[in-house]
Amino acid sequence: MVTRRKIIFSLVLWGGLTAVSLASALESPGKYSKLSNNELKSRALTVVKAIRKLVYSSNEKDRDLTNDFDADYLATRTTERQSLRDQWGKKMGDLQASSVRDYRQNFASDAALLREELQRRLPKSLQGRDMPKLYSSPANVLALEVIADDLELLAKSLPET
Repeated sequence: MVTRRKIIFSLVLWGGLTAVSLASALESPGKYSKLSNNELKSRALTVVKAIRKLVYSSNEKDRDLTNDFDADYLATRTTERQSLRDQWGKKMGDLQASSVRDYRQNFASDAALLREELQRRLPKSLQGRDMPKLYSSPANVLALEVIADDLELLAKSLPET
């Protein structure tokens, strides 16, 4: 039989273990902690370039889909336009989701770790906004642009050594 005392003990034990593991994770050096400032800056700007390439590709596909939609929309009867609009909206949503998925699979962890290391090295007065949630779960391609801009700004603010 599970008693109230056992439940409280389990919760306290679980909380203690979580606190210990979190503290050790915060104290352990990150993947990029051994890089010099110039190496860190270079690595961050390489990731920025790759994210911008992803955004550019997505925007190019967006333009193509929109141009195709515009041409089809004008050539379609008024009664069929809603269906065409719905198809276009689905394709646009799929494109956004695909771009965000690509970012998460290929760049999210590096971008977050690089940002964390850059933030750690920058003086408090130069540290940017706190955006870890955006880095881990961007909603769309516009958010990817914000991530690239933020990471680039932090990297370029890092003093050379």
